[in-house]
Amino acid sequence: MTRVSSLYVHVPFCRHLCNYCDFYKQKFDAPDLQIEKFHQFLEASVLRHEQLLADAEFAWAPLETIYLGGGTPSLWGVDGAAFFRDRILPGPLAEEREFTMEVDPGTWTPALLEAWQGVGVTRISVGTQSLDPAFLKILDRSHSLEQSFDLLGELQRRHWNFSLDFLLGVPFSKARGRNIKAELDRLLEFSPKHMSLYILNARSKYPHAQAMPDDDYVREEYLFVSDYLRGLGFHHYEVSNFALPGFESKHNLRYWRGENVAALGPTGTGYLATETKALRYKWKVTKADVEVEQLTASELALEQTYLGLRTSDGLKFNSELSGVYNSWQTQGYATRDGDRLKLTSRGFVMLDSLMDDLFRHEALANRHK
Repeated sequence: MTRVSSLYVHVPFCRHLCNYCDFYKQKFDAPDLQIEKFHQFLEASVLRHEQLLADAEFAWAPLETIYLGGGTPSLWGVDGAAFFRDRILPGPLAEEREFTMEVDPGTWTPALLEAWQGVGVTRISVGTQSLDPAFLKILDRSHSLEQSFDLLGELQRRHWNFSLDFLLGVPFSKARGRNIKAELDRLLEFSPKHMSLYILNARSKYPHAQAMPDDDYVREEYLFVSDYLRGLGFHHYEVSNFALPGFESKHNLRYWRGENVAALGPTGTGYLATETKALRYKWKVTKADVEVEQLTASELALEQTYLGLRTSDGLKFNSELSGVYNSWQTQGYATRDGDRLKLTSRGFVMLDSLMDDLFRHEALANRHK
C-alpha cells in the first residue's frame, strides 16, 4: 500500500459571489440548510473516498498537511470544526503538521479561530486581495478595509502563521494609478510570513473586461512586486508565491512536486501516484462521486515539466533541450544551478510562452525523426 498524508477539503460557501471568481461556490444565504446538506455530502463522500483509495491501493498515514479552501471555509463556523474532527478526519494528525484554513475578512470571530486551532489548524490564508477601498469595490469584494485590518491585527497579536492573497491586473488599475507599493507596505506592517500573488484573468462576460490593464502593465506590476518582496527577504519559490525562509506552503508544494494529495468536497481534486501509475480525481457537485482520470506516461511527463518550471526547484538539465534552455538564459528567463535549470521571476511571468517553446521544439524534433 502507498500512503497518503495530505488532504484538501473544498468548502463552497461565500457570503457574496465576487464577479471575477471562477471557483465553485454557493451563496451562503440559508446557513443551517446548506451546512446540513454539506455535512451529508461529506459523510457520503468519505465512504466513496475509502473505496477509491482501496481500489488504487492507497492507505492513510498520519496527516502532515491539510488545506481547507473554497469558497470561504471560515463560514463553516465553530460547529464545522467539531464535525471535521469527528466525522471527516481519517486518523491522527502528524505532530509536525501544516493545517491551513482560508479566512476572509468579516467572516471570523475569536471563537472561530480558537475552535479550529483546537482541531489542529496551524496556518491561516487571508483573502485580502487589495488594501485600497476603491479597488475592493471594483473587485466586488464584500469585506471592508477595516475588516481586513481587524483580522490581520488579531492574527498578528496571536502570533499566527498566516499568508495573504494579493491581486494584480485589477480593472482600472492602470487608468487610476493603483499604488501597489503603498498597499504592500501597509500589509507588511502586519508581518505576514507568506504572500500569494495572483493575476486576475477576466472570465467570459466579466463586467470590467474592457477596463483590464494591458499585458505589459501587468508584467511590470508582477516584476515590481517580485523584486520588492525579494528585497525584503522573501523567497520567490513558485510562480505566484513568496515566503520568508521556512514558511513555504508545505501543502501546495506537494501539488507542485507531484506528490500525493487526497481531496474531499464538491469540485475538490485529488492526485494519487506511484512509480508506475497516476490518477487524478474530481468530486462532482450534485452527488458524492468522482470523475477519475488516469494519466498516461506522456501526460505525466508534460505535467512534471510544467510543475517543475513553476517552482524554484526547477528542472534537471536536459542536453536535448540545451538550445531552448540557452535561449532562455540569454533572455534572462532562466539560470543554471548545477544540473538544475530554474526560471527567474521574469521567466515565471512568461511561463506559458516558455512552455510553447518546448512544444515547438518537440514538434520540430518529431518531424526530423
